[in-house]
Amino acid sequence: MNPFDNIGPSAAFTNYVEPQQEETGQADFEQRLGEPQPILQTSDGAGSSRTDTKGNLRAQAIQGNERCAAASFIRTRARLAATLTCATVAELRREIELAAQKSARWSKATGPSAGGVDSGRVYDEVVASSYAELQRFQNHASHCKPHVLDRQSAMDHLRSMAALRYDAAPWNIWGGQQLDLGRAAAAHMRGDTYSSPFVSLSEEASQLLLSPDDDNEYGGKAIAESANELHTYTVPRVTTWTAEEIVSILEDGTENDEPNLAWVSDTPTEEHEVLFLGGNLDDYRTASESNPYRKSETRG
Repeated sequence: MNPFDNIGPSAAFTNYVEPQQEETGQADFEQRLGEPQPILQTSDGAGSSRTDTKGNLRAQAIQGNERCAAASFIRTRARLAATLTCATVAELRREIELAAQKSARWSKATGPSAGGVDSGRVYDEVVASSYAELQRFQNHASHCKPHVLDRQSAMDHLRSMAALRYDAAPWNIWGGQQLDLGRAAAAHMRGDTYSSPFVSLSEEASQLLLSPDDDNEYGGKAIAESANELHTYTVPRVTTWTAEEIVSILEDGTENDEPNLAWVSDTPTEEHEVLFLGGNLDDYRTASESNPYRKSETRG
């Protein structure tokens, strides 16, 4: 039996955001983006394409000598791209370039111009702080989809979770949804991926060869020695779930969560497993190669 096949249905993944609910939220979001915005009148009565939002009005009220320096602006835009839009590293680089171009037009009264900002260094700093480079053994490049909610991107999930925290927090609905996701993540780490919205990766693929599988055909060592390919993904940290984070969530659960809590707490440290929440992991692929750890007798 192929270790990449589904292992069995999960009873842990329940009551998460239904696809229909997410599609409705996405449609509403896109509708709002397409709605005509009020035109801001300039002093001479001419219309401006700038929208008259509270944020824009507050920004206009900031005196020139009180505005942030170009370096701070570029770094902040880069961090927001990583944490709020789940930008790929290519999109991150473009965002930094656009921010540098925009701030280059500012008055030097706000500080050093963008021309004095090392955009490459900003990129390296944000990637180091806001992204994780992870690896995954696969038989084919397309084998990086979760088994459920595979059409929802990492951004879709983040938007759903943010909406629950904002709209439902007074009734603690988000707490229940978070716990359900924690249960699904724990079940996934136990090998029950059939109804999981997560995808498994490793901080260091070669360490899976040290996994104490005990001849488990679905374990990390078996996968590392039989997969055809090794892929590297550079993903925003906000899209990842580590064992430590899952344990923290399950600690707020019930006694029924104790088996999952114990299992995740005892996950072999050699594996450094990290879960990605979303159906678009392939967007974040930054390298791929033939599996250098594949056993010779399994080649062909």
